[in-house]
Amino acid sequence: MSTDSSDNKKTPTEIDREIGRRIKTRRNQLGMNQQMLAERIGVSYQQVQKYENGTDRVGASRLYMIAKALNSDISEFYDSDSGHLREPGAAYDAGIDAQRIMATEEGRALVRAFLSIEDQAVRQKLMELADALVAVRRPRRGRPPNS
Repeated sequence: MSTDSSDNKKTPTEIDREIGRRIKTRRNQLGMNQQMLAERIGVSYQQVQKYENGTDRVGASRLYMIAKALNSDISEFYDSDSGHLREPGAAYDAGIDAQRIMATEEGRALVRAFLSIEDQAVRQKLMELADALVAVRRPRRGRPPNS
């Protein structure tokens, strides 16, 4: 009986993608690029990209190496008790959104800009603007748009 190698390859799951996002977030927090991480764990930067994008699964021993390279505890990437590793359809978790935002340059720039605003009243007006923009895109339940 022959086995096709494609049958043995496991398809990444949402949990694999979440672990990849956590790796990317931590790497960015340290100001490390993919090449630097790749050199520390002995893979190509393309492989690091695949881990971070969730297109390749991260094995346990590789995750251990990544955690050490990122000066982190492996549980930061793998611990489902934190509530951040969710199956599709699970309850909303703002921590996940914060991690995703901070994993992008645009998100980090937005946070830096917001934190540079010293006037609390201006910050509050910016928050009101953001809430108004969200309301425009997502009408309240039970109310037709533009009412």
